[in-house]
Amino acid sequence: MTIKKLLLLSCLLLLPLTALGADKPQTYVIKKGDTLWGISEKFLKDPDYWPSLWSNNPFIRNPHLIYPGQKIAIRDGRLEILPSQSEQAQATAQEPETLETAIEKAGIEPQEEITVSTLGGATGFVSSSQLETLGTLVDTIDNRLLMATGETVFVEMKNLEGAKPGDRFLLIDVGEEVTHPVTGKVVGKRITKLGTVELTQINQDVATGVITSANSEINRGALLLPLEEHPLEVTLKKSSSEISGYLVDASEGKIALSQYDVIYLDLGEKDGIQNGNLLYITRTRKATDLADVRKDLILPDVLLGTAVVIETHADTSAALVLKSAFPLYRGDRVMTIME
Repeated sequence: MTIKKLLLLSCLLLLPLTALGADKPQTYVIKKGDTLWGISEKFLKDPDYWPSLWSNNPFIRNPHLIYPGQKIAIRDGRLEILPSQSEQAQATAQEPETLETAIEKAGIEPQEEITVSTLGGATGFVSSSQLETLGTLVDTIDNRLLMATGETVFVEMKNLEGAKPGDRFLLIDVGEEVTHPVTGKVVGKRITKLGTVELTQINQDVATGVITSANSEINRGALLLPLEEHPLEVTLKKSSSEISGYLVDASEGKIALSQYDVIYLDLGEKDGIQNGNLLYITRTRKATDLADVRKDLILPDVLLGTAVVIETHADTSAALVLKSAFPLYRGDRVMTIME
């Protein structure tokens, strides 16, 4: 859908201004970095105004589709995106064939890459396929039960031939199993970070390493998860296809989730998911008690929020919730945003 059509559709769907002759509304010109959530909080003192309107209106596909220079009218506790004069004059003209053509004709200058902070990464869950590849801390140089920073340890590796001195790993403790909220199958386990270890020597049966940090008690049996340097920011990237799946778990095993929580998905690199992909989070809408329910009646999903993918693996990924209009739960649907 082109920008002109989407903007005009947004204007029709947002709450209308009062009748002609009423007081002139306050007008705000959108600046770089503005969001409709922030504008709602600034002018209406209600950051939930826009998320609620957006969530209950399935026709507004992309609530982020605002650009510097656009105008918003504020009157009587309502917001309305105002079309430009050129958009009004060209509303009945033939639509451009592509989004790029629409941007050029609308006079919108190309935006620089948009980055989002990862807020520290997403360590807290490993998939079943990852668990099968992890090494194990099997011993140390004496009979002590607990190990700390600086101690020499010995580890078994699933692929000892591929290991080399200098390789770094997270030492983790495995916790509860995570089952898929729809299929009931085990998809992974929750983990707790204990510390880090660096390999110093590769031997015949085991590798020698040194514990480089300890956040908690480290015992024999701790597992080794390859330590990946996750970026502090990810660049937003348009998905090449529409991909959908489920929210299967959350960091720290939280139940009700909201903005800035990390969620884990049953979608991975095999499905085409990439870091920086934006996601809609939705839930099946149930008919009200007073509805004339038919068996074939399908209501539009409730749009709950948005998230950005910050870490990917073969069959799972992690995403950071950017916005939420309502609490999020395991079993909610996720799908890539194509606009």
